[in-house]
Amino acid sequence: MKNRILKTILIALVALPFMAFADEPQPPAPSEPDGVIGGHEYVDLGLPSGTLWATYNVGATSPYEKGQYFAWGETEPREDFSWESYKFFKGYEVDPNNGEWAVLENIGSDISGTEYDAARYQWGNGWRLPNEQERYELQMLCWSNGLSEENGVRGVRRYGPNEHSIFLPVCGFGLWYGEPDPFYNTDGAYWTGVEIPECGYNGRPIEPSNKASSMLVDLTGFSSGHSSRKAYGLNIRAVINPKEAGVNPIVYDRNSIAISFQNGNIIVSGTDNKCTLELFDLSGRSIISATVDNGFCPLPSLSNGIYLVTVTDGASSKTQKVAIK
Repeated sequence: MKNRILKTILIALVALPFMAFADEPQPPAPSEPDGVIGGHEYVDLGLPSGTLWATYNVGATSPYEKGQYFAWGETEPREDFSWESYKFFKGYEVDPNNGEWAVLENIGSDISGTEYDAARYQWGNGWRLPNEQERYELQMLCWSNGLSEENGVRGVRRYGPNEHSIFLPVCGFGLWYGEPDPFYNTDGAYWTGVEIPECGYNGRPIEPSNKASSMLVDLTGFSSGHSSRKAYGLNIRAVINPKEAGVNPIVYDRNSIAISFQNGNIIVSGTDNKCTLELFDLSGRSIISATVDNGFCPLPSLSNGIYLVTVTDGASSKTQKVAIK
């Protein structure tokens, strides 16, 4: 009898967590991009600043690719990083009472939108590194259900107040002195443009600081305001604010026009109006401007890859990626 009672209690305890969470609301479905600026897709998370977040990392073409690694303030990607190879490294200072640190060139405490901003350099068109306000919004005004997996890629999906979302994959880090980071397979981090103040053992400020603020994705989920060495190789998720950048975003219209690529032609359906077509590469450079005749637009010989096609029929427009093989 005692064994039967104990077994009943154990079954109840095992089932309790499932019972407790059975009626909890499920997160919204992953959202599609809201539009494109300068050849790169964005999501509007409904944030007070009006900031739009890119759907994928700098150097990537989809949310599930890692993209490229950059040191803080460097505009060209690399794979291997060290203090000595860091563009702004000047040497070391040793203070018996304060510790040892790297002496760096001062490029500013907030490089978002400056000549040292890799997102601005790589993408242009108003794209840049997130600043402190945007880091704060993504941390405090957005939410996620911790680490998850999409398309076989681990990461975190952050939902905005309007339930639109972006996916931040676990991308690891660049090599550090030729060696992979111990947390390469479990963690990833994204640069902001903001320096983190730093002091030595006795409280003496280290200026410029050796560290900058990053956004961390790890086994616990998402956290921002993380501290990373400036010479380290991290990913970048770019942002843009159309008001301050002076750009006009192209908003996707998914209710009418359909675009596809077949046998060297762009095929447009869902509209009877006369259409114009523009083809961009992923850097935002216009490759072709043409008129769509009877739903077809022949393309010249192009290199294989991913392109963005914008079709405008006078009443609406649509932009989407096409793979040309």
